[in-house]
Amino acid sequence: MPGDMTRLVSSEENKDLPLSSYNTLGSDSDISRSPNESGFMVNKRAMYEPGAVMVCSQKRACCVVSMGFAAIIAVALIVAFTKPATNGEEFPWTDVRLPFHVRPLYYNISLHPNLTTRHVEGHVTIKLTAIEETTAIIIHGHDLNITDYSLNKKYGKPIEILKFLVYPPHQQLYLGLNEILRRGSNYTLRLKYKTTLKEGLEGFYLSSYINADGERRYLATTHFEPTSARAAFPCFDEPHMKAQFFLSLVREPQHIALFNMPLQDSVPLQDTGLVMDSFEESKIMSTYLVAFVVCDYKSVSNMTRHNISLSVYAPPTMIDQAGYALQVASHIFDFYQDFFGIKYPLPKQDLIAIPDFGAGAMENWGLITYRETALMFDANHTSSWAQQGVAVVIAHELAHQWFGNLVTMSWWSDLWLNEGFASFMENIGTKAAQPGWAMEEQFLVDKMQPALALDALLASHPISTPVKDPAQIESIFDTISYKKGASIISMLESFIGHKMLAEGLQLYLRENEFGNAATDDLWAALTKVTKKHNNELDIKGIMDTWTLQAGFPLVSVTLQDGHILATQARFVVCEENVTDPNEPLNTTIGYRWHVPLTYITSEQPHEQAMHWMNLSDVEFEVGKDVKWVKFNVGQRGFFRVSYDAAGWAGLISLLRNNHTALSSADRANLVDDIFTLVKAGTINGSLALELSLYLKNETRYIPWHTALEHLFQWVRLLFNYPAHTQMLQYIHTLIIPHYKRIGWNNTGTHLERLLRSKILSAAVYCGDTHAIQEAKRMFHDWRINGTFIHPNLRAVVYRTGVRYGTEEDWRHCWKVYNTSTIPSEKKLMLKAMAQTQNPWLMQQFLEYTLDSTKIRQQDVLTVLQEVSKNPSGRFPAWRMVRQHWAQISRQFGQGSFTIGSIIKAVTSTFTSAFDLGEVESFFKDVSVGSGERALAQALETIRLHIQWHEHNLDDVSHWLNQRVTPAKTQVEVDPQ
Repeated sequence: MPGDMTRLVSSEENKDLPLSSYNTLGSDSDISRSPNESGFMVNKRAMYEPGAVMVCSQKRACCVVSMGFAAIIAVALIVAFTKPATNGEEFPWTDVRLPFHVRPLYYNISLHPNLTTRHVEGHVTIKLTAIEETTAIIIHGHDLNITDYSLNKKYGKPIEILKFLVYPPHQQLYLGLNEILRRGSNYTLRLKYKTTLKEGLEGFYLSSYINADGERRYLATTHFEPTSARAAFPCFDEPHMKAQFFLSLVREPQHIALFNMPLQDSVPLQDTGLVMDSFEESKIMSTYLVAFVVCDYKSVSNMTRHNISLSVYAPPTMIDQAGYALQVASHIFDFYQDFFGIKYPLPKQDLIAIPDFGAGAMENWGLITYRETALMFDANHTSSWAQQGVAVVIAHELAHQWFGNLVTMSWWSDLWLNEGFASFMENIGTKAAQPGWAMEEQFLVDKMQPALALDALLASHPISTPVKDPAQIESIFDTISYKKGASIISMLESFIGHKMLAEGLQLYLRENEFGNAATDDLWAALTKVTKKHNNELDIKGIMDTWTLQAGFPLVSVTLQDGHILATQARFVVCEENVTDPNEPLNTTIGYRWHVPLTYITSEQPHEQAMHWMNLSDVEFEVGKDVKWVKFNVGQRGFFRVSYDAAGWAGLISLLRNNHTALSSADRANLVDDIFTLVKAGTINGSLALELSLYLKNETRYIPWHTALEHLFQWVRLLFNYPAHTQMLQYIHTLIIPHYKRIGWNNTGTHLERLLRSKILSAAVYCGDTHAIQEAKRMFHDWRINGTFIHPNLRAVVYRTGVRYGTEEDWRHCWKVYNTSTIPSEKKLMLKAMAQTQNPWLMQQFLEYTLDSTKIRQQDVLTVLQEVSKNPSGRFPAWRMVRQHWAQISRQFGQGSFTIGSIIKAVTSTFTSAFDLGEVESFFKDVSVGSGERALAQALETIRLHIQWHEHNLDDVSHWLNQRVTPAKTQVEVDPQ
């Protein structure tokens, strides 16, 4: 299919014209004329012979040749900068963004998707208003076969369309008109088209599941964010082009249809056996939030306290797992309505599980789509960790109903206004539904620490960053937009207070509801609120330093005789590649920040104080009797702290002797900072190990989560060195007291159960004989006798069973994966099978990712990540991706953020210059589309690993030699 269409159809002729009919070469007889018949085919020598018909001097000939070359170059330049449409004509509009000449007011969409043939027939009527006078309309369309089009004035009088062009690279359609559209006047554009249900995970696509009888059942669903609505219907597919939507959809009687709005009417279509559903008109919204599904699902429903109809839809085989989602969603939904102070404007909210789904979920207004693992919960089969995942994702998507849907960012450059706030609110919303889960503490390990890790790379980007085309837009759906965005809002809350933040958010929503906003609109609303409370903080000035430049500061502090000196400079972990590709958007900032520097001291451990570092360093007094100072209290600030030698010594001594004098958040913060500073080469690795000795007495989940992430990263970095075994044994000495204390019984609070999973896994990974034997015993009893394993123990049991098991054990897990109706169980099976040490099974598992009938496209990334973490799978996974890159690139599309994640997955464990050279060599001539930034981050990460060896290998090896007696046998697997 050439570009977006196989045919273009004139509205006047109303018949199909193949693209080949636009051939400009002429007839066959013209093309096949022999050289002797052409007056232009002459003997070259004759041109230089006296008396010949064509004679010129050699000098003149050189001049002619030079002019010919110049003409060729000119033509090449014209071709290079001309944007030809599918019929060869120049496309008049050159920008990937649409012009502002017209804007839509209303869409009336009629669709008939055939789930058997996959054909889709569509008709869209768009009511437009002219913003400026124009003789053209440019609209988005992608992979749509337009079969008819017309434009009418207000009272039905037609406007002749002189030209209809398609430009696939920009996914744009051009309609050239024979008269001017007048500013302020309304017009009606009608387009008929045909398309097909896609097999990917974007646009209007086909998904399927296996029913209780073993039959495959199909459904048609959508995923439009950020730029795929144009693949389902012609539209103005930019977030500021908001409009209302009306949908009519033709379906088979055994199916149901769902839309953003409730069903209005169902009418049988005579003599067809089909049904046409019509839905209520939507509120004004962006195209990427439109959603519709055709399926044969069941549902459970209730009414919220605010009288909103809430429903969860799932395949019949899974509907009994929908109760928890309904319960949690109801609680969080009511909480948000009170928190935001604005009534949810739609009459219903549906949540639906989609078998094939690329993202975790999508916040379509009134019809939120989810991965099955993000919505389904079975108390007998789903772990506490997976249960928390369901609640958090529901809280995230429901927050979007206000942040993103009611108020939408004006352009994708401010994506963080959607995703950063939803990521911030998800912890608050989950806490409202599950107050015993300590979501405030978990914010550190889920948001703050991952964001700091990525943002320390030079290949990071500012929170607010310019983007234009779909690939660039996809590339910023990342940790920076989501988790750094959430983290700086948390930091803002820490210095203006929760109440003032909530009041400012309410004002922001009220002032911009049903419209679009930019980052400055948020700062303006918060400034109004702070001034009302006599707080003169320059919110915009402070926060611009965090949103308009990449990275964050390292605050270096010294304490001498009660005097503190704190300095700031951008923190970058990798010394190589000193050229910074991300100059601040506001060049007057110059990588300086307004830092809220909080601290507690040995003299006042429960009284937090703060000094502002306003683009500068700061000095102040804390008292000569102070023995230690802990900065960045609770790790609420988005920065790292480096202490002088005496400062680290005081804090390490405190942790060893009385670690509970600091909160668990502060303990986790110290672990995170010191190990990261070792990574950057600013302090010795032995100092981090000295601090980690206190973990023998640590009993809280958050510090252990942080510590194990860093400790096992060192295990991977030491894999090819003698210190690898000693590092595993050292970790074992830290966890063994807790392994004995915690045991294998599923008891305790939510956080204690999460900690048990971490400690048991770590014990197995460190080669603890008792832990390995216990996990193998439980796996054997489960496989042979069907003995029940508590969901919180299954991850470590399944993985250990496969790692130390036989081919039959692996095959059993493959069978469970293919037959289970529990989404969380299927995911555990994928992760367990990646632990095999059998090279043939591992290669087979990798090959399965190329066959969507074996492993769904949505799960390919999970398999590649897990296999790459297995030391035996690192190079097979990398080899497979290289070998099948063309298929992988085609399967996921260069506009998908999955491409970048795959690149990171198969290269993140590489640690040598040879590995770096291989990755650079392979991707040198390969287009990665939206994965360009992810590739840069992956390469920088490998350089960072090489740097770690240069700075730390000798020091860490020496410390381990001094402290650890080599074990007789050790093994390594990945702790994730």
